[in-house]
Amino acid sequence: MADDRMQGGEKLELRPRVKIFGVVVLLGVIAATLYLNWGRIGRLLGPKESGTMAARSGEPSVPAQPAKSDPIRVRVNIWVGCAPGLIANGNLTTQKGSIMDRYGLNVEFKIIDNWTDAAAAFASGKVDMMLYTVDVYAKDFYQYTKRDFGSKAFLMVDWSRGADGIVAKPGINTIEDLAGKIVAYPPYTPSHTLLLDALKHSSLSPSQVDWITKHAVVTNDGIESALAFAQERVDAAVAWDPDMTDAMNKRRGSKKILDTRTADRLIADILVVSDDFSRKHPTELTNFAHAWIEGVEYIKKNPSSAYQLIGSVKEFNIPTDLAQAMLQGVVLGDYPENLIFFGLGPNKVNDFGNIFELAQANWKGQAVIGGLNDYRKAQDTRSLEALRSFYPGPVQVVETPYAPPKPGQPPLMTQQKTIYFATNSDEINPASRVVIDEIGKMMQAYHNTVVDIVGNTDGKGLREYNVALSKRRADAVKGYLKQRYDFPADRMRTFGNGPDQPVASNDTEDGRALNRRTDIKVYPNPAAQ
Repeated sequence: MADDRMQGGEKLELRPRVKIFGVVVLLGVIAATLYLNWGRIGRLLGPKESGTMAARSGEPSVPAQPAKSDPIRVRVNIWVGCAPGLIANGNLTTQKGSIMDRYGLNVEFKIIDNWTDAAAAFASGKVDMMLYTVDVYAKDFYQYTKRDFGSKAFLMVDWSRGADGIVAKPGINTIEDLAGKIVAYPPYTPSHTLLLDALKHSSLSPSQVDWITKHAVVTNDGIESALAFAQERVDAAVAWDPDMTDAMNKRRGSKKILDTRTADRLIADILVVSDDFSRKHPTELTNFAHAWIEGVEYIKKNPSSAYQLIGSVKEFNIPTDLAQAMLQGVVLGDYPENLIFFGLGPNKVNDFGNIFELAQANWKGQAVIGGLNDYRKAQDTRSLEALRSFYPGPVQVVETPYAPPKPGQPPLMTQQKTIYFATNSDEINPASRVVIDEIGKMMQAYHNTVVDIVGNTDGKGLREYNVALSKRRADAVKGYLKQRYDFPADRMRTFGNGPDQPVASNDTEDGRALNRRTDIKVYPNPAAQ
């Protein structure tokens, strides 16, 4: 048989049957390639308009997957609240077979602990999503808006329930006792918010609050604050666990005077997404939210797996036993909690909006920001609403049991409010409703508290009449809070002092004006102790 190989510069000529055989082989190779790579090709072509992918046994069906392209870059800090995302992702990067992978997502969690660096990375497009607390986001949202950078909160991650607090030396039992004391705190953090908000809702004067903030020991983080307290360099400290509890145990006689078990709807972690990403990738955003919430449900059923995974992420450097202890100080945000948080539940209050407004008022009062933003422009609930069919049924709101404070128990803090009423009447002046709304917002954030509403009058007129009138006016304030905020009646007690407890002389008009007041005394809820 003649040799078909090329000789020198000759052109190779194939016989007809060889040509046909070559074509058949080539077509076979193409067909095999298509068959083996059809899934990848399908993803490149894009998902169908509707339908779901078949789920594994015992797992919910998954929406049609988008193409896996560039990773979704999510900034996080070292915090156990990230556990649902890590569970859903398998680690900091998406692992094959993980929940995120099944949703067609490629996610990369980037640890950036420094808040300034993290905000710069977010605003410059180096990350697509960012883990925030609502209070800190309220500050940065103002700055982002000034720079025309759009972003919105789309997912509630967790509530702090005891993980943040204020510890104090013996003799300091209330927020008012902080007057003239040296406090350590890390600025522009949830600890800063907890301190500012507690001072604002106390009876301390503006000059007393100003003294505390000016003489405070400013630290880099809550760890340094706790250390300063343990070393008795400060009278009180605002910090987070486990360092907060450790410092308290090292200083004899010290105690927590406030933590987020009492202010249980004040500090919340959220995920924020850039407007650019949400506009370009709405399906991926919804699938990401769904996968994260599935991570929450997985942790509920398999908590030990969450502890072990966090312990295995070497970049976190959190041992398994510490992860377990830290997770006990938070409540992870499942789907119903997310609906309630963003005002999509059956109750009347939007927790995101409430915290956002409280925080912005605090930041503005400290001249950190120059104005206020509408919280509705800072949240996007479309992804959550798109998931309703996966979580059918009514949203159940867990009612908090309340009990009256123990006899002789001092209030955690006392507010002195001027609320105007019609002359010789318990009809609230419409202009004073904004003052009562401030009380309502505080009670929503400090949800695990009970409140005494105490009416007071000046010394003019008959004592018996003034005592009865002040009680009716306290009842009117209670009725307003009950009607507008759905607070249960057993959370609020009312009293009428009349002229019996003046704070100034009744001999002058200025003194009488100070005595015509409503005291709001706030106590930790004994039913939850």
